[in-house]
Amino acid sequence: MSETLQSHLFNSARRWAETALDAYSGTGDADFAVHHMAVSVEHLSKSYLASFDDVLLAPDKPTVDDLLILAGREDKVEKGRAGLRTIGGNEAQNRAEKLLKRKPRRPDSVKLLRDSRNGITHLGWRDPANTCRDLLAAGVMFLDDLLDELPQSAESFWGRHHELSKQLVEESVSELQIRYAARIRQAQERYDRRLPHLPQSERTKAFESLASLPMFGLTLPITCPACGNPGSVQGREWMGEYGEEWFLPRLFVCQVCELEIPRDELELAGITMRLMRDEEEDPDWEPDFS
Repeated sequence: MSETLQSHLFNSARRWAETALDAYSGTGDADFAVHHMAVSVEHLSKSYLASFDDVLLAPDKPTVDDLLILAGREDKVEKGRAGLRTIGGNEAQNRAEKLLKRKPRRPDSVKLLRDSRNGITHLGWRDPANTCRDLLAAGVMFLDDLLDELPQSAESFWGRHHELSKQLVEESVSELQIRYAARIRQAQERYDRRLPHLPQSERTKAFESLASLPMFGLTLPITCPACGNPGSVQGREWMGEYGEEWFLPRLFVCQVCELEIPRDELELAGITMRLMRDEEEDPDWEPDFS
């Protein structure tokens, strides 16, 4: 039974981690992201313990039914595995640390992650001083330490969020860069899923039709950084001190993959202000916005 329970807990931890990073990179719901990451840490800690023996999941005072289930004899228990009581998340992490023979890389943040989960679960509140990214990064590092010791691979655990999991713990990668990269990945996934039943020639026509849909307001055409189809950047006109007309970008939209890039991320996509006329400009001159 050990392998079955270990695999079950691994898959559960994987699903909770996936929904945590979905919430972080998609809706931006920090409470859901933090709560789900903490659940993932608990389940993968238990999966790691079960990789040694299921008995390591037993609470301090197990019942006979608990012991029968952990011994692989759930057929002798009326409720089966549904009636199993195990250790809590705190003890699961403590036991996992003892087997790992090392402390988490951010022990204080791992504790804050667990405490934040409890606050969200029981009171619908967490301390805003503990940023979502820091808590998620602590969870990712703890999970990665466990994954190094498990038979399953980190790639199979993180799946499409493997790159995002690495960016979360990389201090040189800003929050803005993480969100932009996630936005591009999600648009690429949508693009790959759209119209899969059509042959390539028909898909091309359909995408061209979507790309040609009219956009309102002042727009300029630009290639989509996610799917490579024509997109549009919306903006406004700004008149310079010497009468030159500048286009100030505000929002990029691709109607093919549904990518939208807000103003604060446009520079990461290489979308910056530009002259609206093909006038020869002085490469050393910059507009004075003061």
